[in-house]
Amino acid sequence: MLALGIVLLLQSATPAGANARALTAAIKLVDGLSQSERESACAGFDDPRRITWNYLPGERFGVRLDQLDEGSRVDVDELLRAVISAKGIAKLDDIRALEAFLGKAQPERYNEGAYKVAVFGTPSDVDPWGFRLEGHHLSLNFTAPIDAFIVTPMFMGSSPFQVPSGSHAGDQPLRDERALAFALLRSLTPEQNADAIIGTNVPGDIIAHPATTKIDPPQGIAVAEMNKDQQVLLMSLLRSFADRLRGDLADAEIKRISDAGLAAVHFVWIGSSDESKPHYYRLQGPTFIMEFDCTSGSVDHVHTVWRDVKHDFGGDRMIEHLKLHEHTPTKEQ
Repeated sequence: MLALGIVLLLQSATPAGANARALTAAIKLVDGLSQSERESACAGFDDPRRITWNYLPGERFGVRLDQLDEGSRVDVDELLRAVISAKGIAKLDDIRALEAFLGKAQPERYNEGAYKVAVFGTPSDVDPWGFRLEGHHLSLNFTAPIDAFIVTPMFMGSSPFQVPSGSHAGDQPLRDERALAFALLRSLTPEQNADAIIGTNVPGDIIAHPATTKIDPPQGIAVAEMNKDQQVLLMSLLRSFADRLRGDLADAEIKRISDAGLAAVHFVWIGSSDESKPHYYRLQGPTFIMEFDCTSGSVDHVHTVWRDVKHDFGGDRMIEHLKLHEHTPTKEQ
């Protein structure tokens, strides 16, 4: 039986408010772009680049933040704040601040402005649309298929793990995602550890990467096999991913996970139980997968990803919507 503590954390949520805020902000952003900026940043909703995401350095679709004027950068910030919580914005700022340290050798490749924003479709409350902010160690994909707001795939990474100096010195953007997982791991009994820990050889990277087409069934220990305190810890770990979003969106995602069956959510660990050595964990349920990968030799390089196996980029909801409504092909703006 699931702990009451988990039930109390589940709230009914209506993401309609996020839809309205994001729609207003997106319209303002697109209207404020120059013609050339629109050509760089905007594409049709059916454009295959909408579902092509990446968290590595390299070329990608969109307009760079450092190529926008101050007004448009404020508009981008307003769009992000329409869907991302203050805690999430702080993570984004820290991740981007870390680029300055990686960019000492290659400043043109690694810098805070080398992130691109893209808008797909015409922001509207009639037809689906979406937007993305992406660059090294960051891929945030949001889709608005009319009746909901889809927030995945969501990737956040950090290298180094802690900002070494500057205005963000000491910040650890992915601290909660690691600290809560270690707390949960250390709460397990030896018998539970035998189920949760499936090996010592950590994977080279996340498994739910952009090229993934199939996710294997969950492994590890199920929530149903945890005691009440452990279940509350696991829910806190889930919320460390969800709380990157504004409250209504975060609650909607937790409710989606709950409705699909919290008892079937699994926690799996690979690698060391020592933070100073390579480690990896995964949360996985019927509808989602969340990963944390800290597997480099220096243990100072972290990747996290959140995928929804049915709803990434709109997924099933988008298919259902398109079946019920006639749409003319969306032209590039």
